[in-house]
Amino acid sequence: MGYYLFYLFFAFIICLAYGFSFYLYLLLELSVKQKKEVPDWFYRIGQSMQDRIHRVKLENRTNYDALKQSRFFLRGMLLLTLFTYLFFHAKSHAISSALFNCGRAQFVICLVMSELTHYWNLGSSPKKKRIYYSPSFAVSGCFIISSVLLLLFAVSMEQLSIIFIFFTQ
Repeated sequence: MGYYLFYLFFAFIICLAYGFSFYLYLLLELSVKQKKEVPDWFYRIGQSMQDRIHRVKLENRTNYDALKQSRFFLRGMLLLTLFTYLFFHAKSHAISSALFNCGRAQFVICLVMSELTHYWNLGSSPKKKRIYYSPSFAVSGCFIISSVLLLLFAVSMEQLSIIFIFFTQ
């Protein structure tokens, strides 16, 4: 019974993390459409999500370019997740197995999309200096943290199923 409560609580935390990530994206979307700035804590989240190795100067501005980077990340993440699900579904023909493997692959998908988003020159000319925005780092960073939690959940569920199989034999 304790295992079930723990995994139920862990799944609830994962849902909260993904909900907060989508909330950040929607807050950025609405702020750009209304031509307002996002709150200060939003910028601080973005500043804290940058790499420890590749430090760059982040702009604390809410504009369409930051939204464009976040949209590219989110749409690419959803598209790669769909392709991953279709690949695993075609391989195993089981929805639960495909969802499980897709959850384990989510972290890699988020890392790939983060690299593509932040290090490509999205629509700007090559002569123009690349600008990084802290709101887009905040959105992608929260999705990466959520995907790490999902990966931990999937791996621990896999270990739990192996333990149950071992003890039932």
